[in-house]
Amino acid sequence: ARRASLAARRREAVLGALAGAGASRVLDLGCGGGALLAALVGDRRFTEIVGTDVSTHALTLAARRLRLDRLPERQRDRIRLWQSALTYRDDRLRGYDAAVLMEVIEHVDPPRLPALEDAVLGHANPATVVVTTPNAEYNVRYEGLPAGRFRHADHRFEWTRAEFAAWVDRVSTTYGYTAAISGVGDDDPEVGAPTQLVVLTRKENP
Repeated sequence: ARRASLAARRREAVLGALAGAGASRVLDLGCGGGALLAALVGDRRFTEIVGTDVSTHALTLAARRLRLDRLPERQRDRIRLWQSALTYRDDRLRGYDAAVLMEVIEHVDPPRLPALEDAVLGHANPATVVVTTPNAEYNVRYEGLPAGRFRHADHRFEWTRAEFAAWVDRVSTTYGYTAAISGVGDDDPEVGAPTQLVVLTRKENP
């Protein structure tokens, strides 16, 4: 049997993390063309699904992929698509069970990351946050990717496992979350898995 693509395995891992957290109202932040949204819509446990992107073009593509204009009303009512920048506080995003940043943070300039952390973890403050990002150490396993180059031209950084762990430690401490880090894709004994994933769980307010 053909192996599932890394993108498909990543979506499955995110869906599994959301299911494990018992989330039903979910934000897909930086949803792009809607690949994860389509998977969320296909799972009935998710009763309210919000996709946000700074790009109106991406939201148009997502609406087309979801066939929003053709969905029955009850299905369409589960879905919202909002233009929103990840680095600005947006009151509409408060009060959700979970937020996903799937292959998003590496597209943000590092000096803007604290603003994203504040907007998502501080202001929106969902009970669960799932983040995936490339593992830079794995890049040596990609044929044709020159040393020191990123996987996509639009990436602003790609982190090693130690760099990701340090970031996770800082944001979880700052915003009152516990963290569980894992990998997605085949785990290479030397360089780890191609994708890094963390599930951040908000500590209940004392």
